Amino acid sequence: MSTSEIRLMRMMQHTVKSCRLMQISEDEALAVGGLLAKVFPKPDKGPVERAAQLKRIGQEYDGPVECGPVSHIILQEDRVVAHAVTFGRTVGANAGELTVMALAYVATDPECRGQGLGAAVTHAAFARVDQGVFPFALFQTSFKVQPFYEQIGCKLVENRVYNSLNEEDPQANPFWDDVLMRYPASEGWPIGEIDLRGRGW
Repeated sequence: MSTSEIRLMRMMQHTVKSCRLMQISEDEALAVGGLLAKVFPKPDKGPVERAAQLKRIGQEYDGPVECGPVSHIILQEDRVVAHAVTFGRTVGANAGELTVMALAYVATDPECRGQGLGAAVTHAAFARVDQGVFPFALFQTSFKVQPFYEQIGCKLVENRVYNSLNEEDPQANPFWDDVLMRYPASEGWPIGEIDLRGRGW
């Protein structure tokens, strides 16, 4: 059995729960916040602050319900061990407006890595694209993780991206990680500059 087949089998063993952030409970948000605080440690962002950050995505969303923010969660013994959040964002492109699926806060508990959790939660997130809710997903990641995403059908985005609503520097790149990627790698992605019309994710 190949490595990819083993990875697929592991991924299929996991159940991914989807929670709409506009309806997520305090306990669920805090459980996710605990994982995010562990994976992305910052002195001023513990579980409570991360939970509030997550809930704010739901509170601030004002688009169509079907494109609303969703937390994709894997539980092990009532503990959140993997997570990703997706939500709709309408951006500006040369051909007009485009509503993409933002992918963010992808995290796996360091103690549980190697079980296919990251792949499972990411595939669950990309299912919203596969089901036709969005034409593409757009997200940032590191050079280290880029090959993982390429293996599951993602492609590097080379468009220049800016945020026209940034009063300090509207031409600055609103993303901060190493690379910007999209899913799927198929044709149809816009050519030219992309105006994010808001903060990066």
